[in-house]
This record gives sequence, C-alpha cells and structure tokens, in this order.
Amino acid sequence: MHKVQSVKYGEEVCFNGIFMLKASSSGLELGNSTWTIQSPRASITYLPSSVFVSAHALDFDYSSLKENDVILFSDFSSLNDTDEDNEKLNEHSMDETDSSLCRYSVFRDDGADADERVPFVCNNDDITEEIERISFICSCIFGAVKSGGSVLIPIGRLGVILLLLELISEMLHSSSLKVPIFVISETAEEIFAFTNTLPEWLCKSRQEKLFAGEALFGHVELLKEGKLFLFPHLHSKGLLAAWKEPCIVLCPHWSLRLGPAVHLLRRWHADKRCLLVVEQGNGAELSLKPFMPLAIQVLECSFLSGVRAGKIDPLLGVLKPKFVMLPEGLKSRCSIKGVPWSFLYYSKGKTIELSNLREDIEVHLATDVAFRLQPRQLNETTAVARLRTKLLVSNGRYQLASAEKQPDQSKR
Repeated sequence: MHKVQSVKYGEEVCFNGIFMLKASSSGLELGNSTWTIQSPRASITYLPSSVFVSAHALDFDYSSLKENDVILFSDFSSLNDTDEDNEKLNEHSMDETDSSLCRYSVFRDDGADADERVPFVCNNDDITEEIERISFICSCIFGAVKSGGSVLIPIGRLGVILLLLELISEMLHSSSLKVPIFVISETAEEIFAFTNTLPEWLCKSRQEKLFAGEALFGHVELLKEGKLFLFPHLHSKGLLAAWKEPCIVLCPHWSLRLGPAVHLLRRWHADKRCLLVVEQGNGAELSLKPFMPLAIQVLECSFLSGVRAGKIDPLLGVLKPKFVMLPEGLKSRCSIKGVPWSFLYYSKGKTIELSNLREDIEVHLATDVAFRLQPRQLNETTAVARLRTKLLVSNGRYQLASAEKQPDQSKR
C-alpha cells in the first residue's frame, strides 16, 4: 500500500514530473472516477463505466474531459445492450446543434460565466427506469416477506444497496411489518461509514440533505431504529441473538461460491416462500446449479452500469476528441461517417500506435532567464537573443531554466 496514493475529488497530482492526473466523477458509484491525464505532448481521457445522472453519486462531470486529444473508452456495459438500443446508435449525428444530440444533452449556463456552458443530460429516463426497477424489486421483497419467506440479496453494487435500503425503509414505515434487515460483510461498517465521509462525491440532492442536517440515506434511520444490523460474519457474536425469520439479508458473494450467501442459500433454497435476488449477466444459471433442485423464487435483475450504446455518439459530440479508442466489440456499433475524430479499436495484448498529436510544443521560460536576455531586433516583429539553459520537465510542463548557478551578488 505504500505505492498507493489517495486523491481527492478534482485534485491534480503529478506523476514522474511529466504527467498531471485528475479524477472526476463518473456518476456510477461514490468515488468512481473518470481520469484526465495531461502531458506536454498530449491529453488523454480515461472513460470507464459511467452514468450521466445518478440518484446517489455526483453526476457525470463533462467539464474536465472536453477537447482532450484522446479518449480511451473502457465502458463495456454497452456490449450487453439489446439490438434495439444498438440500432439507434447510427441514427444520431455528431453535431451539437442537431436535434438528436439535444435529445440526450443540453447546454445550460451554470451562472458562473456567460461563456462557460456545462452539458447536462436533459432527460432522466435512465435513472427513472433504475428507480422503477428497484421499486419493483422492493415490491417482490415485500411480497416474499409478507408470505413468511426470507430474502437473500447477494449484490455488491453500493449504489443499488443504498437505494434498496432506502425504499425498503419506506416500505416498512408504511406497513405494520417488523422484519429485521441484516448486512453481513467484513466491510459493512466501513462502507456505511464511508457514505458519510465523502460529501463532495454525493449528488446535489444528497448534498442539500447534508447542509440541512438530514440523514443522507435511508439506512441511517434503519440503524437508529434497530431495524438494520451490521455483522462481519455469520458466526459473529450477537447475530444469533438478533436473528429472526423472516428476514432480509444482503451479503456477498454474487457468484454464490463463497461468503455467507452459500450457507443462507442452502438453508432457504427449498422454501418456495423465500426469494433470491441476483444480478443479470453474472451467470446466474451456472451459479445456482449446486443448489438444485430449487423451490426458492429467483429474481434476476439488470441495473444501470454504464453509457448506453445509443448515447456514445452524442457524448463524443460533446467531448470533441481527436482520437477515440474503443473496444473491438463496439466496432460495428459506432457511426464513423462525417465525424471529425478518428476511431481506433483495441483488444487484449494489442499495441496501438498514435500519430503525433501536437506539432507545436509549449515551453515556459524561467523568470531569471528571461530578465537576463539581451534581444537583438531583426525587424519590426522579430527579435533574437542567445541563452544558455537546461530543459526541465515539471508538473507536466517543459521549462527552460538557468544552466548554471549565478555568482552570489552579496559576495562581490
């Protein structure tokens, strides 16, 4: 861990003197970041799985990503989009003024400067669908518990867990049900404490709750009321005393091959009143084979996990890169007609060479060197001067510094 350096939101850090790195919110989870890497010769955007608008994390930050030379697009979630979503991709123009782009984003003055405009996603369809999906899961949980069954949720997505607990909290408050909720994980206490220590990573509505002195998430009230219990292990002291069925349990691991989920599923797999909630795409059918035959109800859910294929083109139209590096799997899904940037496609073990991104190099002249210059005028617009310097690289910039130490004037 001595080689790991933590970085605050929006903080610029220098690596090896030549690279400046900056983390911005990707919108997917608390702390999940897009990265801008600046050097004297190029600027690179690393774009992982991202969400434009989030119900818990700070929204996707466009400002630091615009007009960088290269975008390394590593959001693989769109590879799982339906064919219908993928067919929409070629229908969108790259022009910001085109109505198809306005369908997804709009430039709105943020009030700081009339000339500075930050793109916002104009519709919240994705996050609305996400909340509706989680509400449906909660209704299924409510039905299972009401029938006397317990619910097992081996999902590791923090944002999904927070929203689930929030909606479950509302469900319990509006009903007469008294059902204990257990989060069984070695990192449970640390993770829930983590949600209260990073206000800069929260979405605007959560930040407003913070300033108003309200609880940021629904699990806070559940903990105060003694309805939510956090334990590191199934054999933890106090768990047996608090245990009561039916109950709701959130625990690792989604693979159903390790962790508390294995033992609990063996306990409940033959009870048709119980419910298992798993994430789609994680090989649920294969994961469940050791527990066959199953009587437990199984609910497979997909959650918003990145940029949809139909929104890649509008996003690139906003960011305006020179080169876009995409996974090979997206090669057939991206429109390349009439766009001002070039596409490159990468795969595992493949080396990609980029042409020279910047013909001109910006060099900064040290102040002491500049004062010693004795320029000679060649014509009205041009002057030349001799200088002896050394070329340094510091904080991502080339600098001409004095080549030798000047004699101390006080000793003359």
